[in-house]
Amino acid sequence: MARPQMGDERREQILAAFEACVMRAGLAKTTLTDVASECGLPRSLVRYHIGNRAEMVDLLIDRMVERAEDGVARLRPKGRAMTTHDLVDVLFTNTFTNDVTNTVVNELWYLAERDDNMRDRLRAMYGRITRMLTTQMEKDGLGSSPQARRDTAYAILSLTYGNEAFQFLGLQGGRRAAALAAARTLVDTMATEGTGTKTKKEKQK
Repeated sequence: MARPQMGDERREQILAAFEACVMRAGLAKTTLTDVASECGLPRSLVRYHIGNRAEMVDLLIDRMVERAEDGVARLRPKGRAMTTHDLVDVLFTNTFTNDVTNTVVNELWYLAERDDNMRDRLRAMYGRITRMLTTQMEKDGLGSSPQARRDTAYAILSLTYGNEAFQFLGLQGGRRAAALAAARTLVDTMATEGTGTKTKKEKQK
């Protein structure tokens, strides 16, 4: 009798093979047959565990989101609460520096130019990162309003993604450090603007 977790293990095996194929040949040229050959499974079994190609792409996006969230959880500071600065550091040094994820995302952007569903999925993926930032900002008492937090989160996300896009083009040197410093400055600026929510002490007055 198969172990209960075998389905999850198979799915992970297939998605890892899918990523490998995308890294080698690109998303548009990768087929279910390619993935089956990469992971050494029959095509019928790949389809049973994953579904069709569109469903496999959806699962691949979910996998990237989980990888990003796992990275944030793994890199939480020991012995103290995470701050917005910490989260920004993780985005620059972990979330947006994974070569596999960056390659897959670039392929997805290409598809999104012609596929409304793919555009929606990418928007939702970046929306989750934006909400992570705004939630942390609110916990830290940063920003004069929810809109101010969303605007700053958008600017930080633009810096992180834009930085990696330029790195891909070969603009190396200390530019990542410069982009990170700019993102941290945005956070520091929010700290001087006050918060749109009352602190516990203010509520007690």
